[in-house]
Amino acid sequence: MTDTPTVTPNPGSTPPFGAPDAAVLDERGYRVDEYVLDGTARGYQLSPGSDATIDGRWEVEPYAEAQYRTRLLVVRPEDARDFNGTVVVNWQNVSAGAEASAPTGGEPYCGYAWVGVSAQEVGVHGFPPGMDRFGGRGVPLVLHDPERYGGLHHPGDQAAYDIFGQAGRAVGPARSAGVDPMGGLDVRRVIATGGSQSAMRLVTYLNAFHRAVAVFDGFMLSVWEGRAPRPEEGAFASGVRTTIRDDLTSPVVVVNSEFEANHLAHLPITDTEHLRIWEVAGTPHGVARGRGDVADARGRVVNPLGIGPVHDAALRAVHRWVADGVPAASQPRIAVDDGRRPSLRRDELGNAVGGIRLPELEAPTHEYRGVAFGTGRAPLFGSARPLPDDVVRARFPTRASYVARWRDAVDVLVASGALRPEDAPSMKAGADDVVLPVR
Repeated sequence: MTDTPTVTPNPGSTPPFGAPDAAVLDERGYRVDEYVLDGTARGYQLSPGSDATIDGRWEVEPYAEAQYRTRLLVVRPEDARDFNGTVVVNWQNVSAGAEASAPTGGEPYCGYAWVGVSAQEVGVHGFPPGMDRFGGRGVPLVLHDPERYGGLHHPGDQAAYDIFGQAGRAVGPARSAGVDPMGGLDVRRVIATGGSQSAMRLVTYLNAFHRAVAVFDGFMLSVWEGRAPRPEEGAFASGVRTTIRDDLTSPVVVVNSEFEANHLAHLPITDTEHLRIWEVAGTPHGVARGRGDVADARGRVVNPLGIGPVHDAALRAVHRWVADGVPAASQPRIAVDDGRRPSLRRDELGNAVGGIRLPELEAPTHEYRGVAFGTGRAPLFGSARPLPDDVVRARFPTRASYVARWRDAVDVLVASGALRPEDAPSMKAGADDVVLPVR
């Protein structure tokens, strides 16, 4: 696994697909470049006598190989002196039928280089026939700009793991001579990231490939539902229930919303010497676009909360873990009531107990659910419902008492490592936007 691919620049008359706006880059002192990654990738299958077991100890063997030609989207500091030595290699999410865009702010712009890898077939060619039922409306690369991307070729997601590993090698400390996608930066470590479906694929990578070829120094997975596809399965495989194998020695941090906590509650997965599970109470898998503030018949709106600030803190924690040997902090998990089917514990207001708690959960004016059915939107967008005015007044008799509780919650997040200190002022200011019932 992980041969050395050929890297060539991929210039065009317009910015690369998914690139941040020029104003964003200029403000942060970053630049964007695009490269073509060209090589041979192997497809793998479970070895005879092996299975995709729940303990994650998967054994694989190659069964085929094919040529591929995909792309790397590179966002890096313009000035090498601003580089912190860490490259974040992201498995681009393709759930919408096209690749997600590069980040436009947050921790990735704090000295890192960020590389988006077109690891999956859907991002390059679009949905295979019959799979458009998944609802994605995005435009794949080869259709978005045929002149720029028409020469790309992906042989199928069975090759995605080898392609991703090769991409990590191509931008890492051991990258070969020739065209350097990192522009001569002194790369010292590489962190693999991915969210949702991409996180599932990264768990397959961790369970089946990482021990044999340690390309990446650390991993950060977000909104991972406790499943991973078998290595021989193609696009949009639902996967099998699994943990992350416990014999790995590279740091792994999983940042989940309340939606995924429902799934992990059924798995035997806990913090270990090299693994941290962070769960953010009250948050959904994703934040819905459009009019999410229109209430349904039961007074519920789409959940507006998100894991973004905690996600930034988690990336910083992984960086410090691999760079300085300082393990990420263990965080409280969302509490679970045991039973035949474990369920998340809830307080008298209906909010989850435990977990990383945003100020909206510590100073609640709403009941927040990470998963909700019957709202007219996908369950993964969750729901929020205002609490009765008398309940809010009883908890917070004055606005000053409410603001104090909110700000204390922010201080707790910073002290625990679940929030970057520089994010605290804006989060504290959020208390001013909360409308409280007037006495």
